[in-house]
Amino acid sequence: MAKRRRADDNVDDRLSDLPDCLLHDILSNLKARQLVQTCVLSSRWRRLWLTAPCLDIDAGEFASVASRQDKVRFKPLFGGKDGEEEEEDEELDRFDDFVDSLLLRRSGCVSPLGTLRLSMPSAWSIWMRFHFDRRGSNSHTRWVRRGLRCSPATLDVSGIKLPPLTSGTHRLTKLRLYNVRLHKDFETHLSSGLPVLEDLEVRCTEMSKISRIASHTLKNLTVDNSPTTNEGTSLKFAVDAPRLSRLHLAVQFKRLGVFAVTLSETTSPVHASICFLDKAKLRQVQGGCYYWQDDKNLLLALCKLLRSLSQTVTSLELSGFQDMAVGEQHIPNFPSPGTPWPAGAYQSQQTVQTSADSLPRPMLQAILDAEHNRSPLFPNLKTLVIDKCQIGDNIQTFWSLLQHTPALEKLTLNNCECEKFRYGAASYTLDKGGTASSLKLVEIIYKDGDDHEGQDTPQMEKILSMVQRDLPVTTKIHVSKLQK
Repeated sequence: MAKRRRADDNVDDRLSDLPDCLLHDILSNLKARQLVQTCVLSSRWRRLWLTAPCLDIDAGEFASVASRQDKVRFKPLFGGKDGEEEEEDEELDRFDDFVDSLLLRRSGCVSPLGTLRLSMPSAWSIWMRFHFDRRGSNSHTRWVRRGLRCSPATLDVSGIKLPPLTSGTHRLTKLRLYNVRLHKDFETHLSSGLPVLEDLEVRCTEMSKISRIASHTLKNLTVDNSPTTNEGTSLKFAVDAPRLSRLHLAVQFKRLGVFAVTLSETTSPVHASICFLDKAKLRQVQGGCYYWQDDKNLLLALCKLLRSLSQTVTSLELSGFQDMAVGEQHIPNFPSPGTPWPAGAYQSQQTVQTSADSLPRPMLQAILDAEHNRSPLFPNLKTLVIDKCQIGDNIQTFWSLLQHTPALEKLTLNNCECEKFRYGAASYTLDKGGTASSLKLVEIIYKDGDDHEGQDTPQMEKILSMVQRDLPVTTKIHVSKLQK
C-alpha cells in the first residue's frame, strides 16, 4: 500500500498546470454546485472557483427542490405537514443557505463576473408559483439582487420575480429573461438604469404593462410571448432604440387580447424576423372569457408594424403569415372583451355576418393591399425570407412583394403554399413588368408531401412554373428539398 501511495504522489497533475484562463473556461461550463465541489481537487483549485467568470445557479441540481416547484397543495395554510414535506422544506432551506453563501462570497471577490445565470425550472407560470410559494419566490428575488452586487456583464434569469434593476448594472450588456415576473418599474429601469445594455431577450413573460421599450444602447431585441398561460394578455409596445440592428418577434395569438407593436426609426440597417406561431385571429373565446381585437384593427396593427420597419430594414424574415379575414364583421350581442361568456350563448351567437371583402385571404396580400398607396413599402430591403406563408393561388403575394421591394436581391420561399381564395379579382390585377430588375436569386425550399388533397400539381412545381414563366432570364432560380 505504501508503494502504491508513493506512486500516486508522483503522478503529474497536468490539469492543474494549465493556465488560469483555460481553467476558467472549464469552470464556466459547470453548474454552481459542481463548481464549488472543485475546491477539493487540489490546493490549486481551492479558491479558483471564486474567480470563475460564469456562475450558473440551477435548482435542477437539487432534485427535491426542483420537484417542489411543480407541486400545488390545496391544503389549508394552517394544516400540518407530512414527513415528506418536512424533508423537502429542510432541503429547500439548505439550498437557500447554499445560494446565499455562494453569492455572498462571490460578491467579495474583486474578479469581475461575466455571466450570472439563475434558473428555477418549473412547469408552472411565474404567476402561479408566486401565488402558491410566495416565500420561495421572495428568496429567489433576493438572489438576483445579491448577484447584481457582482456587477455581471450578462444576466440570465428564469422562473424568478425580477427585482428593481437600479444597482450593479453598470456593466450589464446582455439581459435574458424567461418566465419571469417583471418589476412594476421595469420599463423605467430599462431606459435609465441599464447604461450599456446591448442585448435584451424576453420570452414566456407577461408584458401587458409594458408600453415602451426604450434604450439608446440596445442593438439586439428578442420578444417571444410563447408559451403563455395567462388569458387576455396584450403585446402592445413601441420600440425606441435608435441603435437597434436586430429584431426578432415571435407571437402566439392564443389567449392574446391585443397586438400592436411598432419600431421607431433607427440609425443603422435592421435585420428583422417576425414569426407568427399560430393563426393571427384574436377574436376568440378562451377559458370562459371573450377577447376581441377586431380583424380589421389587427390588419392595421400589422401594417403599422411593417411600415415602421420599412425605411431601415435590409434583411427581413416573415414566418407563419397564413390567411385572415379583414372585412368589417359585426357579431351581435357579444359581451365586452374580457367578460365572462354567458352559459350556452356561444353556440347561439357565433354566427358572423360576412361579405365578399371579409372572406379569408393571404395575410401578406391583405397587408400589401392595404398599403398600396404607400409605394415602395421596403425601399432598402435586399434579402427577404418567406417561411410557411400563404402566397395565393397565382402567387399574387409574390408579385406584390416584388412591386414593393425595388432593391431586393435575394428572395427565399420556404415551405410556402398556394391555395385558392374567394376574394375580389379586381384587387389582384398586378403589373409584373419592371418589378424584378434587381432580383438576382429566388430560392424555393420545399418538403416531401407538399401536395394538397384535390390538387393535381404539387405545391413546389406549381410555384416553380409561375416563377420561371414571368421572372427575367437573368434571375437565378434554385430549388432544394427541406432537410429533416
